[in-house]
Amino acid sequence: MIFGNMGKGVEVDLTSGTVTEFEIPEDIYRDYIGGTGLAAKLLYDRGNLEAEPLDPDNLLIFATGPLTGIGFSGSSRLSVGSRSPLTGIWGQASCGGNFGPELKRCGYDALVLKGRAEKPVYLIMGDDSVEIASAEDLWGKDTYETTDILKERHGKQAKVLAVGQAAENLIPFAGIVNDKGHHFGRTGMGAVMGSKKVKAVVAQGTKKMEYKDPEKVKAMQEEHRELVKNSIFCGALSAFGTGANMEAKMYEGDVPTRNWGRGLWEEGAEKLSGIALADNFIVDHGSCRGCAVRCKPVVEVKEGPYAMGPGPGPEYETQASFGTLIMNDNLAALCKINDYCNRVGMDTITCGATIAWAMDCYEAGILKPEDYEGIKLEWGDVDTVIDLLPKIVNREGKLGALLAKGSRKAAEEVGGGAEAYLTDSKGLEAPMHDPRCNWGDGLAYAVSIRGACHVSNLTFLLEWGAIEYPEIGLDKNYQPQSAEYKAEAVALTADLGCIMNSACWCEFPGTIYSVTQWAELFDAVAGYGWDYRKMMEAGARVWFLQRCLGHIWGATGADDRIGQRIMTPVEDGGIAGSVPDMETMLREFYEYRGMTPEGMPTRETLEKYGLGYLADRLGL
Repeated sequence: MIFGNMGKGVEVDLTSGTVTEFEIPEDIYRDYIGGTGLAAKLLYDRGNLEAEPLDPDNLLIFATGPLTGIGFSGSSRLSVGSRSPLTGIWGQASCGGNFGPELKRCGYDALVLKGRAEKPVYLIMGDDSVEIASAEDLWGKDTYETTDILKERHGKQAKVLAVGQAAENLIPFAGIVNDKGHHFGRTGMGAVMGSKKVKAVVAQGTKKMEYKDPEKVKAMQEEHRELVKNSIFCGALSAFGTGANMEAKMYEGDVPTRNWGRGLWEEGAEKLSGIALADNFIVDHGSCRGCAVRCKPVVEVKEGPYAMGPGPGPEYETQASFGTLIMNDNLAALCKINDYCNRVGMDTITCGATIAWAMDCYEAGILKPEDYEGIKLEWGDVDTVIDLLPKIVNREGKLGALLAKGSRKAAEEVGGGAEAYLTDSKGLEAPMHDPRCNWGDGLAYAVSIRGACHVSNLTFLLEWGAIEYPEIGLDKNYQPQSAEYKAEAVALTADLGCIMNSACWCEFPGTIYSVTQWAELFDAVAGYGWDYRKMMEAGARVWFLQRCLGHIWGATGADDRIGQRIMTPVEDGGIAGSVPDMETMLREFYEYRGMTPEGMPTRETLEKYGLGYLADRLGL
């Protein structure tokens, strides 16, 4: 009997209109965990790996994990994976909210979208059922409008995934939105969904999963509830959102400023912080399903040019990407920008970073106003940014069309030294934590399986001192601006990140547990029979599978780099003069991982994790 999972997935062929259920063997769950690991395995086994990201044959796969819907704080997450239109390699995103548990309640651990509908459609999911319905009346509407209409149509308790105009227009950093406030933001998964002419998925089910040891799960749930209740970290997130420590991190040098060209902007961090958000705009706190952390701010701007009614507020990444990164200290304007991006379904990290790149190019004389509709991109000019956003979504004008590509492809088109201001790895713009402050982040960004990313690994939390796992050797003296121990740390925290994203459990309340407790919970829920060593092995297996998908699609060790702008020292703040020693860390990482000096896994390493089929595919 399958525990902790429903035992099957469903594939919707949008070209033919057929719906097919398929069983998922127990060993696939045990070996690839669920979530992003399951999505990657299903894509490899069922997909056409020759397909381009926006081709009908490219699969888009939503997958739950064994911890999805178990009732713990942080256990409502859902993962999605596909070949990314932004990077061309493995793309994945994770989302909290309400949809993950509901997908399981419909009886499925995975929803696979294949092909392309002739006209816009949406899916209606119920107990062991999927129907395809016309969405022609929804096409062109934003994610909020779409969600409201579908909840009115199918009931307030229905859970909705929707895409907005950014996905319809195939913007390569378009996201997918669950019930307005929860987002699959990165790597352009929304564009893949839009390319298939799928506007939304509605789900409402009644099925329940079985636990291997229900009494153990119940006892651990009570224990975990108390740990969350007494956690200072979770308390700060509840009060101020994810921007809770923005001011402190600015002094350390962790918050990128002026497209990573400055190391300190005190007044900006003060005006944009979680504390400022709480003092001026937060009117309520939202949460993902069943989560006591409640880290989702609900904001309202009551008056002025940026007035907006109560709605999901910005998280730290947006407070930085449309704040410090572009030298905008107007928090009301930032709330308005966040609301717009939510509605059209657009990743705020890539969008903000691309605009910051363009501002640097404007200042350097590479992007001239006379070549781009006379638009001047000056630091802090937030009104020009607000005017520019619809142009990006609609590819309107020469500048809008350029920035709609994302920073790397835009820089390749512009040339003239524009690459000097890039901050990406593998085409994915870096998140808002500066590797010149904590060098391990630089290595983590460079070798991340989806491009620059801080949530596919736990490196940043380790370097902050927020976590420690002595069971697996993550208990050393990690000096921020040092290469020592960082290769091992990044490898192990990447495996932990794969476990989190495959289990579909949030890092915030999840990291309260030790790795031993994680393994105990997996066993109580799903009966995988792991100790923590077997659990870590599964995390590494998922990492190598996703890494090898990148190799199949053309990525090499030469792509394990971070943008030149980040590798340029600044003169002020806690990171003055600091640049990560990437050469040393990469060499040690490849050696620790069992890879060649060129960054390729060896056949011996892949076979160690039961991935010999990948070695065959790669000709190793």
